[in-house]
Amino acid sequence: MREIRRRLGDPDRAEWTGRLKVSKNTIASYERGETAPDADVLALYRSEFGIDINWIATGEGEMFADPSMAPPPSVQVDPLLMEELYKAVEHVYRDLGQKPPPHRIANEATALFNVLLARVSDVRDKVVVEAAIPALAKELVDRLAQAAKEPGTGKRSAS
Repeated sequence: MREIRRRLGDPDRAEWTGRLKVSKNTIASYERGETAPDADVLALYRSEFGIDINWIATGEGEMFADPSMAPPPSVQVDPLLMEELYKAVEHVYRDLGQKPPPHRIANEATALFNVLLARVSDVRDKVVVEAAIPALAKELVDRLAQAAKEPGTGKRSAS
């Protein structure tokens, strides 16, 4: 339940209680997992925020049953994260003995960033991101190897 509030901009509990018509203590007990919301409250989560009730109950699937109600993705890009992705791509090419132009490395780093956004719930979580970058680099190696196996197809790009 706490994750829902976070994903929706982390409004304070007072604002949240006004929308759900329950007390701050009740919201707190839901978020701590001490009590479960009743059907009326679940229906409000669905109607007010587009939350998939099955996701609340099981944690499986997507949080938003109605994707149009999900918050838009953050448009802020962390320059340090992009630098790390750029370095990872640069390292992959160097290990393969290739020297692509900088714009190609930047394009691949951006592609890795987009994959990262799809795979991790919070790109600000440095531990998770640092663990994911080597896996993304390995996937890039695999894509480049696959492209190299298909000469003459016009596949010069790994993305």
